[in-house]
Amino acid sequence: MGRAMTSSAPNAPARPARPAALLWDFDGTLADTEPIWIRAEYELIGRLGGSWSDEHAHQLVGNSLIDSGIYIVHAIDRPDLDPAWVVDQLVEQVVATLRSGDVPWRPGALELLATSASAGVPCALVSASYRVILDAALAALPPGSFAVSVAGDEVTSGKPHPEPYERACELLAVDPRRCVAFEDSETGARSANAAGALVVAVPNHVPIPSAPRRVERASLADLGLDELAALVDDADALV
Repeated sequence: MGRAMTSSAPNAPARPARPAALLWDFDGTLADTEPIWIRAEYELIGRLGGSWSDEHAHQLVGNSLIDSGIYIVHAIDRPDLDPAWVVDQLVEQVVATLRSGDVPWRPGALELLATSASAGVPCALVSASYRVILDAALAALPPGSFAVSVAGDEVTSGKPHPEPYERACELLAVDPRRCVAFEDSETGARSANAAGALVVAVPNHVPIPSAPRRVERASLADLGLDELAALVDDADALV
């Protein structure tokens, strides 16, 4: 009877498993839209006769849009205004800018999306922005960049509640604890962490405090899937 041959070659190094999915915030993370929002805020509030500041604007980073509308109404002392109307005015201007094709993608974002697509790692876009804004952004990306997207007007509870990220993981049929979420705000990071994901915080306009299952990187540039998988594994080993 013959005997199976065994190789004497050394075993190849184990390659880290891929993350189950990459979960992307939009404003400030995938695209540097915060300046677009801030310009829209200054313009609208100026028309309304109010005064605005960058300090006020930074208070809105990562918030749900309706919470931002409520903040603006109080900040400019206009209780006669409907916060939803304020949001609609801002959204209209932001959508017009995105549809013009002038989308300021963050460094490394498009490259990481392309790498994920090639490797078969699904991506989800998870944003506090409304569907009309996400559709304008998705139209500017290569087809299939995102398998699913969850907009702020499609959830009952927005960030920092975990619902948006939980919904994305349900749509992808993946375990949140094997996913990596990219965020540029504490509000968004809290949402993704609460859902169970590892958060790669990439601060843009506001700082992000450290927390369990959260690491900080200066940029998305040069981030690879192996490194992201290793970060997930290391975080899981600490629990």
